[in-house]
Amino acid sequence: MSRVLAVSSEAFTSFEQKWLAARPENALVAVFLPADQRQRASAFGSLVHELDQAAFHMRDLQVAATKLAWWRQELADAVAGKARHPITLTLFADTQTRVTDPALWPALADAALTQIDRPGAPTLAILLEQFKQYYAVVARVEGALFCLAGVNTESNAILWTISHLLRELANPPESAECLPLPLSLLARYGLTRSGLAGASAERTALVHDYLDELDIQMGGALGVVSMRSLAQRVRTRLDRNLIVKAKHAVDPLVYLGAHAQAGRWHSLWAAWREARAFARST
Repeated sequence: MSRVLAVSSEAFTSFEQKWLAARPENALVAVFLPADQRQRASAFGSLVHELDQAAFHMRDLQVAATKLAWWRQELADAVAGKARHPITLTLFADTQTRVTDPALWPALADAALTQIDRPGAPTLAILLEQFKQYYAVVARVEGALFCLAGVNTESNAILWTISHLLRELANPPESAECLPLPLSLLARYGLTRSGLAGASAERTALVHDYLDELDIQMGGALGVVSMRSLAQRVRTRLDRNLIVKAKHAVDPLVYLGAHAQAGRWHSLWAAWREARAFARST
């Protein structure tokens, strides 16, 4: 049994590293987490990363759907004490995970499935609503794992969504129907999806307007009283800083692509500031 656990731990590390490569600030967030939350946070983050990859970054939609169906079964099995994947083995070794609502876990995969072959959104409100089908469940699970009470799932889901949109914007998918921005913005500036690939005054104006809209939505979500995990607090602080700096850049789209991942020292500062604020609020 000890050999099996050791192999599982080694295998989990490879998934954890993929998550941290995408969101390196979480390695510094972990420094400020209570010891009993660190592995739970890593396993949850790694799980969401795997679901994101399947839902948003697989070209073959049938393969993506098959993978998410597999995850749904794996999460249902994990609830029943029959986990097999290194991520679920690690996650469900945690006491707090095992006492969460068992229906939430397969619901995560079901929600990710709603993002496959997502139609284009004419407005930002519709775009946020589309993503909320998934990120509301993510936010609900995160709240159950890391917040005792007082979670506003809707506002937290908006913060999750905006963070996703910021990172997708610099590398839009091939399909114009799945662009991480409202189609009305393209029409407003007379741009096509291919037009986004080249620098232009129109593209710069479009991205500026979009970042303004996302900043307003983020401010509105933050104005709603809600408990938020330390990871989300840090991610949101970094996202707001990214928006501000991108809006002041000569080419905001290029800036987003180059700075989607915050530097180590900036991440450490954000984690320290938010850890202090979090401690005062609890």
